[in-house]
Amino acid sequence: MIILTLSLLIILLWWPLPKKNEWALCWTGLLLILIGGQIGYPKTFTAVSLGVASLLSWLESIRAILVRHFSTDAQLLKYNQKTFGLMFLNLFICLPLLFKYQGYFTWFNHQVILTALIVNGITTLGLVIFWGAIITAQLLSRPVKADYLIALGAGLRQGKVPPVLTARLQQAIACWKLNHNATIIVTGGILHGEQLSEAQAMAKYLINHGIPQDRIILEEQAMNTWDNLRNCQRLLQKQADPKQKIVVITSSFHIFRTFNYLRKLKLSWPLVSSKTPWKLQPLTVVRDYLGIIRDHYRSWLAILLVLLVIAELLG
Repeated sequence: MIILTLSLLIILLWWPLPKKNEWALCWTGLLLILIGGQIGYPKTFTAVSLGVASLLSWLESIRAILVRHFSTDAQLLKYNQKTFGLMFLNLFICLPLLFKYQGYFTWFNHQVILTALIVNGITTLGLVIFWGAIITAQLLSRPVKADYLIALGAGLRQGKVPPVLTARLQQAIACWKLNHNATIIVTGGILHGEQLSEAQAMAKYLINHGIPQDRIILEEQAMNTWDNLRNCQRLLQKQADPKQKIVVITSSFHIFRTFNYLRKLKLSWPLVSSKTPWKLQPLTVVRDYLGIIRDHYRSWLAILLVLLVIAELLG
């Protein structure tokens, strides 16, 4: 089973194969050494093999989500499938094997497996809970009536609005139909060498779908979610009446990070989530989940340290 796990991981490391894949080459070489050691010295290499397999599953997922610009929809779909495959392998094979073998070894190998099990286990458990919350938010989301609708940018692809951003704009249109006097603020600057800003592309999409141009405001300076919200805050401080309702529209996978940024800006704007296409959820969900860990890394490290201490005391 361990050799099968390592072999599946090799396949996922190499697929889809980019033009330059030095990291995958190094990792595959390492895995081949581990497989050879696993065959020749199974007791010695089992702990190391499982620890490396679980680590590489997450490292390769991180490498996949760091690809910020996909040239085609087919390439984007392949990376989503790959990320799903890695997470599936990790959740249903690597973690059960780590749990099964964590008590079978001498002190050092036991420490290797125990550390890998706790770090990987708490991280994966958090991802499962996060993904479940996203699906729940997506199923419960409904259009709401508001005076200002802020549609957050999500990047363009060759100047066109991609599916994730399309879903946000469709939700903005659905909300606007409940109040034709509402104003939609589209926010996003020029990213990844595009010829026009996200806000311009979003406004064009809205106009083509029946939203009057005078009901749209463009915010074209933001380069990320924090800028989106902060710039809109400054804009609405001058323009909006305190009694008017302001709603932020973003994707289901992005709603928790957006809520955290709103809290930091001391804003009480309600959030409405748009649906994330199922086939695009692996990359988007894992990316935002790791973004949340990055934003709260002290809490994450504290939880890991406490669990490691408890495991040592119980062991």
